[in-house]
Amino acid sequence: MTALYLYAITDRPEAPVPADPGLESVSLLNISHQDIAAVVSPLSTTEVLPAEDNLWRHEAVVEALMVGRAVLPVRFGTVLASEAAAQAVLVTHYADFTASLDRVRGRVELGLRVLWDDDRPPTTNAAQRSSSSSGRSYLLARLEEERQVRVWRQQAEALAAELHTPLAQLAAESIQQTLITPRLLLTAAYLVERDQVTAFQREVGGLSAAYPALRLLCTGPWPPYSFVTATVPTADGEERPYART
Repeated sequence: MTALYLYAITDRPEAPVPADPGLESVSLLNISHQDIAAVVSPLSTTEVLPAEDNLWRHEAVVEALMVGRAVLPVRFGTVLASEAAAQAVLVTHYADFTASLDRVRGRVELGLRVLWDDDRPPTTNAAQRSSSSSGRSYLLARLEEERQVRVWRQQAEALAAELHTPLAQLAAESIQQTLITPRLLLTAAYLVERDQVTAFQREVGGLSAAYPALRLLCTGPWPPYSFVTATVPTADGEERPYART
C-alpha cells in the first residue's frame, strides 16, 4: 500500500487540484466523500522531514487550495497509511469536517504581532540585598517589586486591549495573547471575511500611526490554521491537530 501525505480537507471535491506538485514532486490527488475531500499526494515514506523545501511545498499547496474553496489546513508531516485510511478519516469525521468547513468558508486568517520596548519596572535587587538588610526591609522590597510588575502588566494588558478591540470587531473570531515575552506585547489571530481584509489592514495601518512607539506586524491572508481544532489519525496511530507548522 502507498502512503499518502495529507495537506488539507476541503469542500468542492469536484474542483481540480492545483497543477503544481506536492512533496517529492508528485501530483496531488482528491479523495472524496460526499461533499468533502482529502487533498493528498503519494509518498515513498511514512515520515517527512521538516526540511525547508518540504515546509514551503506544504504551505504552497495549502495556499493554492484556498482559491475557490474552503480549506481545513492540516499540520505539516501528517501521513495516512493508504487511500482506504483516508476514506475512513473522511467518513468517521465527516460531521466535524463539515462543521469546521462551514465555520471558515469565505474567511481567511490574518495575524498580528505587536512589539514594544521592554518597559518592565526596574527591580530593587531585594534578594541581593537580603544579607545586608533586615528581614522586614527585604520583604518590603520584594512586595514593592511585585507591585511594580503587577502595575506594568496591567498597563500592558490595557494597551493590548486598545489595539485588539477594534480589530476583533472586524473579524468573525479572534484569539489573542499578551506578553508571551516582555517585548512581544500582543500576538493575535483573526478570522476575517475575505471582503473585509482590506478594511482590516487599513485599521492596522491606522493603529500603527496612532501608536508610533509600537511596531505592528500584520501577516496574511493565511489558511485558517488557528481556527480549526479537529484531529486527523495518522499512519503511526497518533491524533494530529490542525495547526501552523
